[in-house]
Amino acid sequence: MVERVRFLVVGGGSTGTAIAYYLSREAGRDVLLLEANRVGSGQTGYSTAIIRLHYSTPEVARMALTSYRVFERFEDLVGGSCGFRRVGFVLAVPERLREGLERNVAMLRSLGVETWTISPDEVKDLIPQADVEGIASAAYEPGSGFAEPTETALSFARAAAENGARIIEGERVTKVVVEGNEVTRVVTERGEYAPETLVLATGVWTQQIASTFGRDVPMKVLREEIGVFTRPGDFRGEHPVFADLGLDFYMRPHGDAETYVGSIEPPPTAIASPDEGGRPVSRETFLSYHERISRRFPAFERSPHLVKGWTGLYDVTPDWHPVICRDPEVRNLIWAFGLSGHGFKLAPAIGMAVRDLALGRRPEFFDPDHFSIDRFSRGRPITTTYGIGVVS
Repeated sequence: MVERVRFLVVGGGSTGTAIAYYLSREAGRDVLLLEANRVGSGQTGYSTAIIRLHYSTPEVARMALTSYRVFERFEDLVGGSCGFRRVGFVLAVPERLREGLERNVAMLRSLGVETWTISPDEVKDLIPQADVEGIASAAYEPGSGFAEPTETALSFARAAAENGARIIEGERVTKVVVEGNEVTRVVTERGEYAPETLVLATGVWTQQIASTFGRDVPMKVLREEIGVFTRPGDFRGEHPVFADLGLDFYMRPHGDAETYVGSIEPPPTAIASPDEGGRPVSRETFLSYHERISRRFPAFERSPHLVKGWTGLYDVTPDWHPVICRDPEVRNLIWAFGLSGHGFKLAPAIGMAVRDLALGRRPEFFDPDHFSIDRFSRGRPITTTYGIGVVS
């Protein structure tokens, strides 16, 4: 028997649960979310969950700012907890990117973001352990930090359920049936649904689902390895989130004695399959990360210990920006994929934008054409100050 449903959201990560939550505030029991495993168990669970506002385009910056305002008042606005910790964010650039950084900071300040440029000496004031050689300038955000990704997704899901939405875990979508210009059925391992509107927030699994109705989406899956390093005794306590565009790494604190480290732009050889999440970090990656962080923070030379590590996954579009749109061919299909490493920090705003699309409204943060799925075939990719990469 086919169950009819008004809004069907597929995917229970931070994006899908945020969509379900914001939709449920207006549509209540008309919202159904399907998650193949457990809420927050996929890409979201492998995220470093950095919350920062530095972006190159007003559209994404507005989304980041709106999301930040949700994260900092999460308990009051959503309920539950997101685990947000305000430690600050520093983005350091070499001379070739100084002017671009200054333009970005001016644009961000015009939108209301609390940020400013700082000198290499001021970077060292914030993080005394830093060797600032090669840093020409940096942007600083005192209010940024990081959160707890699985906790956030679970809180969104619980809040959606309190609004009347149904959250079903352990039900995997196996096929989407499109007839003419309409999704008519969504087939799962347990049954079938006939949605009035289908939202695919399926991250790295998007291509596999799209292929069931003959579509090829502009996306690849990249492996992002995260190393967890122990800091020496004179580098304890929380430090700001730090991204270095000269040495191609970012890091954030984990407790008083550990630091998560990742690459800003995973190499092209990092092509992965959707089921690779959670695998250990390779020795080659560990050595590369250790060499880079030790150049910027020599204290790590005295603590060459990788505590642990894991493989995260990015669903990446050709311009490293998301697809958030109604499908131009299938009238009742909405896409939310290709988040390219930005997804967690933008999740609240994506939830609001998809809610608006589903309810026939114009999104607040961007023109509906801006994140369209066909912008690549039309030769209109999004361009940014720093080029492709997770900081763009």
